[in-house]
Formats: sequence, structure tokens, C-alpha cells
Amino acid sequence: MHKFLANGRLWCDLVRQTGSSVCRPPVAFCTLLNLPGKTPSAVPLGTISISRKQHSGSNDVDSAAKVAAVHRPVAVPLAVPLSVVPPVVNAKALVDELSKSVGLPAGTDTLRTKNAPKEPVVASVTSLPGLSRLIYHYMMLSKIRLTSLVVMTAMAGYAMAPGSFELGTFLLCSAGTTLVSGAANSINQVIETSFDAQMPRTRNRVLVKGYLTRLHAVGFALGASTVGLSMLYFGVNEMTAALGAANLILYTSIYTPMKRYSILNTWVGSIVGAIPPLMGWAACTGGDIGAGAWILAGLLYCWQFPHFNALSWNIRPEYLKAGYKMMANSHPALCTRVSLRHTGFIAGLSLLAPVLDVTNAWFALETLPLNAYFAYLAWDFHQKADSKSSRKLFRFSLLHLPLLMGLFLLNKKNWLFREDEKGDAAAQSGMVVGGVEAKDEYLVPNIVADVSTPTPGSIKAIEDSLLSNAMATVLPTASKQKL
Repeated sequence: MHKFLANGRLWCDLVRQTGSSVCRPPVAFCTLLNLPGKTPSAVPLGTISISRKQHSGSNDVDSAAKVAAVHRPVAVPLAVPLSVVPPVVNAKALVDELSKSVGLPAGTDTLRTKNAPKEPVVASVTSLPGLSRLIYHYMMLSKIRLTSLVVMTAMAGYAMAPGSFELGTFLLCSAGTTLVSGAANSINQVIETSFDAQMPRTRNRVLVKGYLTRLHAVGFALGASTVGLSMLYFGVNEMTAALGAANLILYTSIYTPMKRYSILNTWVGSIVGAIPPLMGWAACTGGDIGAGAWILAGLLYCWQFPHFNALSWNIRPEYLKAGYKMMANSHPALCTRVSLRHTGFIAGLSLLAPVLDVTNAWFALETLPLNAYFAYLAWDFHQKADSKSSRKLFRFSLLHLPLLMGLFLLNKKNWLFREDEKGDAAAQSGMVVGGVEAKDEYLVPNIVADVSTPTPGSIKAIEDSLLSNAMATVLPTASKQKL
């Protein structure tokens, strides 16, 4: 310890002498950064004249005062000359040199252990090939998740209709609905590009980011709508194509502009969501829309109010900033009340389906607890009107719709998979005419009159014979003969 202190005092005196000669702080001799144009030279140890008595460990007052006045120096390695500045070591270059020496390629991370987890490779859209990237942008432009929901409801309408299932018609209806829905969503994004840029939920859309131009999006929408409506018209039937065209116009020309002017846009949007199951039903039945189609459309119409109102409740500031007119902002009490009211309508329509002979009675019993819990969440949202209750209602609405559609499908009344099943059902019912069961045989009456034997009043006899034969052609008699 004594030697350590002695050496420390020796270095302190050396620093003081060097610092006073170049008029710099005591640590200036350790670096060349702040000494432009001057290169300090090494100080020979023989020129340092320091009495060893200063380091004898005496406790006199003068030496203690001198030590206290000296600045605390920075530690300098004794083995390095004072005029040499330690070089800065490049760690990466050193690792590369060591890797080459042991036979590894340059740039190999030798410090990483074998069991160390590798960082995941994040793929971006710009890393995709040209065609794949364009298809991805088209999917985003079509709002692929919303389009998938629309197509699923159309397919549900086809499956629940009391007609025969034809794979070709089913696929054409699904593909045409997909294209028409994608075209409608594309026009919606073209109109709302400047407004989408103001909302965090929509500011990453392809038109806002500039991945596609608005003219490109309009061209895609025109092509998709033309092909989709042609598939529905020529491949399915006229009614399905008319419903698809009406939904396209309703969504792009009425619902989208109305979002900035009136809260009635929610009701118009619900009509848009209720049309796809009608399209599927009409595609299956050849254009005939019966009571079951209207019940199914009514369920979709009512479901959208608690679903969308709960969704819009948590993003009210975003809609307000973008200038959209929503019930959650201007009429919060009406927003919660409408949600509760339409959950009750869903329960009523579920009970009405067996009455109209659309489903069996089990559908009403099975959907009762499902609809009751949905109504309970809507009641909780109506009472509390906070983010937690709205989030619960929104999440359950995503589960409620597929469960309700599944129960509707499982409990449908009429199942037909072939076109000839209608004829089979009619034949099994037993058509009876005149007490005789009708069969696939042709019956003709015997209209040949025997007039070879003349009798008194032969003209009268001939008239009576002709009259009886004429009656035999109208009414069935026992004289009918089989061919």
C-alpha cells in the first residue's frame, strides 16, 4: 500500500510539471485530440527530480497540503510511453481477422453460441415479386376481410335456400359476389382517401400510402364490377345480378357520401349488409325469394347495429377527427339504445322462423340462450356506456353471427341435393285420379262405335252412340284400354 501511494504521488508531480509546461489541463498529455499542431514528447524518467523523502509516508502539514492541491489524474498504463496514444480497436475487423485465421468466412459471428435464438426475418410487402405485390395490393384495396364476410353470408343464403345444390352455380355466385364486393370497397377507398389519412385505423391503406394511384384503383373497380356482374347475370340468374348491382350502387353512391352528413348512414349500411344472403338465396332458387330469405336478411340487418355501434364506440375520436357523422359521437344514448333494441329483434326473428316453416322448432330453442346472452351484453352496454362493455359486445358479435348461421343451416326444413328430388317427392305423395292411382302409362278411350247392325230408329241410335263416345273422351270409364 505504501508503494502504491508513493507511485501515485510520483505520477501526480509528473502530471503537474507537464501540464504547466504546455498550459493545458493535467490530463492533456494522454491524448492528441485537443493539441493541434503540437506533439508532446516523452519525458525521461531521469529528469524527474523528486526527493524520496516526499514519499516516505511522513504526515507533515506541508506535504499534505501539496497533495490536496493536485488534481486527481486519469490512470495511464505504465507500460505505454507518454508520447504514444493507444489506438482505437475496431472490434468487427478484429473478429473478421480471427475468423480468417481459424478458417471461417469473414463476417461470421463467432461470438454467438450455437443454441442462441436467431432473430426472426420480417418480410415486407416491398420484398415480394411484382405480380405478387400487385395481387396483395388488390386484396387490401378490396378490404379482403370485409369481402370475405360478405361472401360467407351469400354462401349461407345459398345453403339455406330450399332449392337443389348445384356446384357450378354456387361457385359462380361466390366468385361474382367477391368481385362486386371488392369493386364497391375499392370505390369507397377512392372517395375517402383524404379522410382515411386522418385516422390511425385507416392511414396504412394502399391509396393513403401511395402504393396504388386513385386512377389505378378506379380501373380495378370498373373491371371487377363488370366481370362480377356478368358472372352473376349469365352464370346465375337475373335476380341475383340485379341485387348485386343494387348493392354496389347503394354502397358507393349513397352510404359512402352519407357518412359525412347524417347518422342515417348506419341504417343504410345495414341494408347493404342484408342483401348478400338474398343474393345467395335467389341464386339457389332461380330468383324466387321466399319467407326464409327475408328472415335471413332480417337477422343480418339487425345484427349489424350492435356490432358496428360497439365498434365505433371505442374509436369515436378518430371518426370525429375525420368528420364522419356517427351515433357514438352525436347521439351516444341513441347508439346504446338501438343496439339493445335490435338484439331483441334478432331473438324475435329466431322464434318466427319455425312458425313460417323455414326451420324446425329446435332452432328457436337452440338460439334462445345465444340470443339471450347477446341481449344481456347489449343491456350492459346500454347501462354503462363505457369502453369495456362495448368491447365485450363487439367481440361476442363476431362469435354470435357464425353460430346463428350454423344453427339456421342445421335446422333448415327442406334439404334438396338433386333436381330430380322434387319429382321423387311428388311421385311418393301418390296422385290419384278417379280412385285409380296415376302411373306413367298412357290411357286412351275406345271411341269406335258399332253401327254395323241397323236397328229401328238407326239415326237416333247412331246419335246416342256418338254422344256416349264423346262423354267417354272426357270422363274416365271402365272401357279405357291400355296401349
